[in-house]
Amino acid sequence: MRFKTKIILICCSSILLSSIACSVTVYHIVKNNSIDAARSRSSQNAETVISSVKNKMEQISSADSQKIDRVVLEYIFKQRQDELLVCFADTSDKAANLAEKKNEIFNATIFSQNDLEALNYESEQMTTAYNYDYPTLDCADLYWEGRHFLVYRNVNVADCTIYKLEDISYVGERLRMLGIGLAIAVFVITAVACLILFLILGKMLQPLSKLNTGAKQIAQGNYGNRIEVEKADEIGELSQNFNQMAEAVQSRIEELKDVECRQTLFMGNLTHELKTPMTAISGYAKTLLSVKLSEQDSEDALTYIYEESCRLERLSKKLMNLLLLEENESIQMTEVSADTLFYNAREVCQRSLDEDGITLVCNESGETFLADADLLSEVLINLIDNARKASKSGDTIIATASENRIVVEDFGKGIPEEEKDKILEPFYMIDKSRSRKNGGCGLGLAITATILKRHNCLLQIESEVGRGTRMILQFI
Repeated sequence: MRFKTKIILICCSSILLSSIACSVTVYHIVKNNSIDAARSRSSQNAETVISSVKNKMEQISSADSQKIDRVVLEYIFKQRQDELLVCFADTSDKAANLAEKKNEIFNATIFSQNDLEALNYESEQMTTAYNYDYPTLDCADLYWEGRHFLVYRNVNVADCTIYKLEDISYVGERLRMLGIGLAIAVFVITAVACLILFLILGKMLQPLSKLNTGAKQIAQGNYGNRIEVEKADEIGELSQNFNQMAEAVQSRIEELKDVECRQTLFMGNLTHELKTPMTAISGYAKTLLSVKLSEQDSEDALTYIYEESCRLERLSKKLMNLLLLEENESIQMTEVSADTLFYNAREVCQRSLDEDGITLVCNESGETFLADADLLSEVLINLIDNARKASKSGDTIIATASENRIVVEDFGKGIPEEEKDKILEPFYMIDKSRSRKNGGCGLGLAITATILKRHNCLLQIESEVGRGTRMILQFI
C-alpha cells in the first residue's frame, strides 16, 4: 500500500470515528433535552385540560348539590371531543351494558382501565408516566401509532379517574430526522475530508514523487540528475541531502572512471616500456646464439643487452617506489633544513650535471620544512634531473628556498602549454626519443606528484617554450 493511501486511510478513519462519536453525543444530548422539553410541555397541557374538566364538574356539582351521574360525565367528555382524554368512574347507573363497559365513561383508545392503572406513576395527586422504550399507545379512532405522555387525576365530585394522553410522537420523528441528518453529515464530512486530504497530500508529496523519479534515474546511471528544492521543510532538506548524495556518487563514479582510465593507460604504457627493451634483449641474445659475430659486434650486442637490462632495473625500481607511495597512507615527517635537501640532491645529480656541462646553483637562508627528508630529496633530484635533460651545455639550474616554498628553475627548452597537465602522468614523456637516450622512463614526475601529495604540498609549473621552466613547491 502506498504511503499516500495509508495517510488518507488513517486520517479518514480518525475523522470518521471522531464524527461518529460527536454525532452520538449530540444525538443523546438533543434526545434528552427534547424529551425533557416535551415532558414539561405535555405535563402543562394535561394539567390545563384536566383542571378545565374538573372545574366544569365542580360547577355542575355545586349547582345540583350532588355527585355527578354517568350521563352527565359522558356529556362533559363528549363535548370536549378529545380523543386522548379518558375517564373511568364508579357510578350507580346499572345499565344493561355496564358490565361490558367496565366502568368506562369515555375512552377512544384500545386500552382498558387495568392497562392504564398498571403503569408506574410518580405521584398520587399529579402523576406522569413516560418511558421512551415502552410499547406504543395506539389511538384506534385516529389510526395512528406513536408515543404518549400520560397524566391522571382522581376527581372526588364524580368518583372518577381522568387520564390525559399527550401525543409526543413528534419527538421521535425529530430524533429520527436528526439521526439521518447526523449520518449524512458524518458521511459528507468524511468524504470532503478524504477529498481535501487527497488534494493536499498530492500537492505535499510532489517533492517525494520527484525524489523518487530522481532516484530511479540515478539507479539507471544518470548520475548528473538533481532534485529541485522548492521549500525549506523536511522534504526540502531530504532533497538537499539527496542532491549531496548524488553529487558524492557522481564524484566517486568519475573518480573511479578516472582511476580506471589511468590504470588502463598505466598498464598500456608499462607494457610498451617493457616490450621495447625485452624485444631488443631477446633479439640480440638470439643473434649471439645463432650467428657467429665478430668480437666487436658481439661486444656491442652484449653492451646493448646490458644497457637495456639496466633500464629495466631502473624501471622496476621506480615502479616499486610509485606503488609503495600509493599504498602507504602516512609518512614520518621531521624538520628538515633546505641546506640538507640541496646537499642530498647535489650529491646524486652532480656527476650527470658535470658530464653535460650544466651548473647547479642552490640558494637558501636557513629555511626548514616539515617533511620526510629522503622523499623530499627524491623530489628535488627528479626536478633537477628533468631540468638537466631540458637544458644544454653551459646552462645554469637554480634551486632557491624561501619561506614555505622551493623553486627549481632552468633556462632550457620549456614545456608547451598543452603538455603541462600531462607530464605528471606515469610514462608520459614530451620528447620520448631524447628521454630514453638520457635514461628516462616517464615515472620521475609521477613519483614526484605522489610524494608532494603525501606532504600536502602543491606543485606549480610555470614554463615558456624556448625560455625555460620554473617548478614551484608550495607547502601549505
